[in-house]
Amino acid sequence: MFDHNRSVKRACDILFAGIGLLVLFPVLMIIAVLLFGSGFHNPLFLQKRVGFEGRIFVIFKFRTIRDRTCRPLSPRGLRFAETLSSILRITGLDELPQFINVLRGDMSLVGPRPHSLADHHRFAKHIPDYTARLAIKPGMTGWAQIQGWRGPVCSDDHLQARIACDLEYIRRQTPLFDCAILIRTVALPFRTLTRYRPQRQPQRALKPCLGRDRRLV
Repeated sequence: MFDHNRSVKRACDILFAGIGLLVLFPVLMIIAVLLFGSGFHNPLFLQKRVGFEGRIFVIFKFRTIRDRTCRPLSPRGLRFAETLSSILRITGLDELPQFINVLRGDMSLVGPRPHSLADHHRFAKHIPDYTARLAIKPGMTGWAQIQGWRGPVCSDDHLQARIACDLEYIRRQTPLFDCAILIRTVALPFRTLTRYRPQRQPQRALKPCLGRDRRLV
């Protein structure tokens, strides 16, 4: 990307991430309170991820996976907690704290999704041009996610499709393309919720692995 386009992209990241934090601050607080009430002592989940040119950074997400540190709940409370966590993951609302990563310069609004250290090393062994996706900053959302390739990688085909979308985005990236991805991302939670069903019912409209109860990446 030319230096001018990179500067424009960074300026847009700062502007829209700042606006996003201000406008969505009440939503962030409500989610944090609900998670705390659901037994999570710390609603935020921090994890090291691989970013631009292989640099390591700490990503911010809402915590939606229960572990031994969570407070015990009644059966009714546990059902509510599980439903809340599933909705946050499926809609991608658990990613909202990454506006902070964007403002810090770790991430961009649009770009390839950053992977954990373990996944990064594992994927790099399977896909020869995998590291080419590190040529730009990772994003809160990306072309691969819009195409449905979200969630854990459950097959080589899934991984190759995701990486192909990431590399296609790097080739095609323009401010207008970024805007189109962001608009579709904003609509994604509403579209996903309309298709949401309990896990006993298959979600045929989603890509492989999206019907599982797990943290989206």
